[in-house]
Amino acid sequence: MPYLRLPLLTILFVASLSAQSWIKIDSVFSPFGVTAENFSAPEYCDLDGDGDLDLIVGSTGNRIEYFKNIGNKTSPTYRKDTTMFSFIYENGYQFTNASYPALVDLDNDNDYDLIIGGFTGLHLYWNLGDSTTVDWLRDSTFFNSVNAQIGSDAEPAFADLDGDGDQDLVCGIGESLLGGPTPGIFLAFRNVGNAASPLFSADNSLITGIPDVGLNAYPAFCDLDKDGDQDLVIGRDLQSLLVYKNNGTAAAPVWVSTNGLVSPVEVTTYWKNPVLADLDGDGDPDLTYGTSDGTIKYYRNIGTASSPTFQVYTAFFQMIRTDGNAANVSIADFDKDKDLDFISGDWLGGIQYFRNDGDSIHPNFIRTTSSFTSLDAGSYSTPVFVDIDKDGDQDIVSGELLGTLRLWINNNGTFSANTTMFAGIDCGYRSAPAFTDIDNDGDLDMLLGSEESAQLKFYKNNGANVFTPNDTLLAGIGGTYVAYPTFVDLDKDGDMDLAVGGGFGDLFYYENTGTPNAPVWSRNDARMYPVEVRQGAAAGFADFDGDGRADMIIGQYNGNFTFYKNAAPASVRQNSAAAPGDFRLLQNYPNPFNPSTTIQFTLGSAGQTTMTVHDLLGRTVAVLHNGTLSAG
Repeated sequence: MPYLRLPLLTILFVASLSAQSWIKIDSVFSPFGVTAENFSAPEYCDLDGDGDLDLIVGSTGNRIEYFKNIGNKTSPTYRKDTTMFSFIYENGYQFTNASYPALVDLDNDNDYDLIIGGFTGLHLYWNLGDSTTVDWLRDSTFFNSVNAQIGSDAEPAFADLDGDGDQDLVCGIGESLLGGPTPGIFLAFRNVGNAASPLFSADNSLITGIPDVGLNAYPAFCDLDKDGDQDLVIGRDLQSLLVYKNNGTAAAPVWVSTNGLVSPVEVTTYWKNPVLADLDGDGDPDLTYGTSDGTIKYYRNIGTASSPTFQVYTAFFQMIRTDGNAANVSIADFDKDKDLDFISGDWLGGIQYFRNDGDSIHPNFIRTTSSFTSLDAGSYSTPVFVDIDKDGDQDIVSGELLGTLRLWINNNGTFSANTTMFAGIDCGYRSAPAFTDIDNDGDLDMLLGSEESAQLKFYKNNGANVFTPNDTLLAGIGGTYVAYPTFVDLDKDGDMDLAVGGGFGDLFYYENTGTPNAPVWSRNDARMYPVEVRQGAAAGFADFDGDGRADMIIGQYNGNFTFYKNAAPASVRQNSAAAPGDFRLLQNYPNPFNPSTTIQFTLGSAGQTTMTVHDLLGRTVAVLHNGTLSAG
């Protein structure tokens, strides 16, 4: 049996071509591996028993996400792992909406059980596995009596508040359109069972002195002063965090407001959902909280375990996204430095610039300002780069909420509005333009997306930038709610194909099976497999890694971007040689690599064999073997 030993590398082993055309690479827009979802609710727990804290994030996305810590307890780095909660969502989302995850050992069996709070109350999943391998079992009735009292937007927090060795429960009440208790209050439930068999009974004496904090209340417990009892940190909307120290005992809390204990914390963020955990392994609790736009704020404790001092650390949990919602993508080398930048609109009418400070094969995007970022493009702006006047620089055309188009001509970096070229063009609502020379006559034609399917329109350019509707060019193209069109030649046949994203996360692909002069559209959504977007898919295509294939960036309604590497074969060559029979690639060991790994494989027959290692961007890291191997 052949084997190969490799040094420590992050690799993608390619043994054969796959039907999968796209590889999602979160690190392009989330360097620490954590992606953002609106109204994020972080929680930390060592779910895999490797001695460091993993991250679990709830959101309004109808499911919680697990990010495995692939670093260590002093220097965490995260990678999304969908298998951790695959059982919970194997039959689809649970529709808990504003999901608040909490992990606590409710049955005293030395592993963590999972509680998810949201619009449908608290959901309990017992962990029947152990501290290294989870095995979830849903208990659909356990919290029935609690759910009848907490309403439709309650965040759970667990702590032993009466010193009896079991976990009590405090719920912060949020603002919900579905009704419930007064937003901003707290409801407490004493565990009148025991550590192995919990039973929760309403008892607000556990939180005597904790006030209504207004609209939304987000509780978190932690022993901030190292005196052996639990203190309470409260998140609020658009305000600082509140701290109530326990000046009583572990068995009889006395809550006293303590201003400034977790200061300074900014006061502009809507939705502060705090959690305290030791993220840098120095023995004291650090502070993080989720926000309405999904970014996670991190404050490192530079004090001690008994006297904390929190300092904001912006580099951690860095997420490259729009400031606001309704992201979209248009790609060009705006600054002419031989790599590709992009712009995005947003729901407030901005034009946001993401400059590539990497190079033509290693993208590194930085959101920054430019001469056009102060332009007002109208609500739900959809700007695109296009050289409309053929002077060699990028002009900007933008759609907007009311269905019209706005044009700015670039004159050596100064943008001037042109109100005549697209005057009279109006698609009703949510205009989104895309340009290409669809008839190969040397000028740019336009496909205009809109909110309503019936308003999708092609405009032919008569050669002098006069755009006339031409419905014949639409034959074979279906509409979708809030269409975001873009052109790309994915099949590399010399004509432009069409991708159309939609407001519900749809992404349709239309191959041009005609010619560069006369398009014929044939829908082929298999080209987009396995891309998945929850809401608002606005795609842009370009080759970011220099392999000759168009990669994809998708802007989403929540303001995030997702990068997909194009993993389709660049070309296909006929080869009459028979494929090797009974080829098997075995599990590498050790896994994970430490500091190297051994890869074993078997061949059913002797033959010419080439084995290569690639990184996640498809670049060749090493050629392991290129020659003849015997069977075995």
